[in-house]
Formats: sequence, C-alpha cells, structure tokens
Amino acid sequence: MDDKRRKKDVRAALERTGRRYTVLNRELRATSQCPGRVFLLQELLTECATWPPATVDWGYDSALAPEVFESDLLGGAIPFGTVLELAGALAQEGRGVRLALESSLDPLEEAVVVSSSRSGRRRFQLVLSQDMVNELCRYPQCRNRPVHWTIVRCARHLAESSVKELVMMAEDWGMALSDDIGQQDPLRFKGDPHADLLIKVATAHGAFDAVCTAFLRSLFEDPVLIDERFTGTEALDVRHAIDREQMRLHRIAVAEVRRIRDEAGSCVSCGGNFRSGVFLDVPARFCSKDCAPPPPATKPTSV
Repeated sequence: MDDKRRKKDVRAALERTGRRYTVLNRELRATSQCPGRVFLLQELLTECATWPPATVDWGYDSALAPEVFESDLLGGAIPFGTVLELAGALAQEGRGVRLALESSLDPLEEAVVVSSSRSGRRRFQLVLSQDMVNELCRYPQCRNRPVHWTIVRCARHLAESSVKELVMMAEDWGMALSDDIGQQDPLRFKGDPHADLLIKVATAHGAFDAVCTAFLRSLFEDPVLIDERFTGTEALDVRHAIDREQMRLHRIAVAEVRRIRDEAGSCVSCGGNFRSGVFLDVPARFCSKDCAPPPPATKPTSV
C-alpha cells in the first residue's frame, strides 16, 4: 500500500469511526502488505447483521449449504456463521480490530484475512462452504495451521521466529501444560513433542537456555519460588521434575546440534570446521559467536 493510498484509507476510516488519526495510521501500516481493502471487524459485523440472505449456485443441494450474504467488504458471498465465528476468535481484541483481505476471495471456497491489533498479527481462513473459521500460521501467505494455539506458526515456519517469539511461545505452551499436569503432579510429566520442537528451533538459533528456562518456569515453577509454594516432599518432587526435564531437553538440543552440523558439513560463514564439543549458546550452523550474524534489530512481534 503506497503512502497516498494509506492516507486516503485513513481519512475514510476517520469518517466512519471517528478514531484518532495516529492510531488508524499505525494500524494501516501493520496491514499494508495485504492487497485487499482494510476494514474493521465492526463493519463486517454490521454487514452480517443488516444484509439479507443471498442466493448462490452451490452445485449441490442448497439445504446442505450455509446461509450466506453478499459482503461488499470481502467482495463475495460469505456465511453469516463464518463471520460470527471470526468475531468469536477475535473477542479479546474487540470489534475495533482492523482486518485486511490477504488474498483474493475464492468464490464459495475460502478467503484469508489478517487481523492487526496490540497483540500482533493473526491470520484466519474463512471457510465459505461452511460456518467455519480456521486460524492459520502467522507467516505471510502460508496456508498451514499453526502447531498449537500457543505455538502460533506451523512447523515449517517456526524456524523463522525470533528468539523473543520462541521464548513467548515456550512460556505460553508451558503454562498450557501446567494447567493440565505440570504443577498438579510434576513427576507424572514425561516430556512433550511440542516442547521438543521449540527446543530444536531454539538450538538452531543458539538460544537453548532462554527457551528451556522459559518453558520450565511456566510448566513447573520458578526455582527461587519453589520453597514458598511447596513444602516437604512436594518441593523435592518439583525440583526433581525440573532437573529431569531439563536434562531430557538438553539431550535433544545436543542431538539437534550434531544433526545440523552433519547436514551443514562446515561453518556456513567461514567454511571452517566445527569445534569439538557442543556449545548451545552458538547458532548450530556456525563455528563460533564471531561467525554468527548479529541478531536482527528489534521489531514489533508478529506473534
């Protein structure tokens, strides 16, 4: 979206919503990579509440199809139920959340929209043949589902995450597991494949300690608080569970470093041989911190 178009859209949004120019301009910049029109969830809900049902040729018994309306914002027929499902998925962001059509609407098949709010960018597949919405990987243009609602990219694009994003996902996933088992019966925890995946990606970044620590604290407890929250054998059980899981994740990280090194053959920066031993604070494809590129400049997270 060029600057003239963005300013025009900001002025139009000002007329519709009365919101502050600076806020609208920032949100439009966040959705500028999407070619479709930018609009508010509230506007889509208004269409859903006021537009009459539309008749479309589904190619099969219409009794099996959802009830739809013709959306001016999306440029085609969309089920009433799909819009309501999207509103439910974005309930925490509120009706003022900004949406953009990422790709052209496929008639009676799907559309992909991107939301932009303080919590970051999220991507949704609007299913047009059913009253259904699927959240997608947050990597632009990807049609895969995320690993989990707390691990917000697909397995293929998880490696594109920053260390900060990986730490956030590790904390969220650890908390989700903790509600189920972590702090209820710590010794019953026997490992988790999603945690293993996060550790492998973190190891490639040279960030094992940060991600492992975030996961264990969320799953069990911050070690410095164990004696305040637990007593006697309970405290011993929590410490034992932390140590056991840390050792297990460490073994996974060491194996991943060796796998990546075997695949690379030599340092991808200088071409030299890898040093003997495994250093988990060095990105796995580099022989030392001197060869590893500096971390990218801090940007607003898309997670």
